[in-house]
Amino acid sequence: MRILFILALALVVFAAAQMLQVGDSVKPVKLKSQHDKQYTLVEDGMWIITWDKKTTGIANKYFEKNHMPKNVNLLVDVSQVPSGIFNLFVLPNMRYYTHAILLSYDELYNVTLPYKENSITLISVKDKNIDSISFVKSEKELKEALK
Repeated sequence: MRILFILALALVVFAAAQMLQVGDSVKPVKLKSQHDKQYTLVEDGMWIITWDKKTTGIANKYFEKNHMPKNVNLLVDVSQVPSGIFNLFVLPNMRYYTHAILLSYDELYNVTLPYKENSITLISVKDKNIDSISFVKSEKELKEALK
């Protein structure tokens, strides 16, 4: 009986963590920025998702040089960073940036976001539905994708 319960629980977690795909609808997600301001992810625009120091650095470097459009959100997965390290080192450095960096602490939500190693995820959302998913690896590719 205990094994059946564990298997059922695992199935529920797996079903809840299905990765977003083209055509899926998106629900309003509220996240706080590095400046503690609350934002709702755009439902008609672009989500730019970074996963580590390298990809976050690429996106931040781009947005320091180029204005971030209102229909673009930069989302950073911070769920894997220990809270002490994040609060002492990572967050203070993020606060130097003027563009909004939306912080996603929710590991269960983050696993639903498409991921490719060493890449920045770009999700185009139109009318609350995912229109396209792509990946870029450089500032140049990010610039081309945002044209």
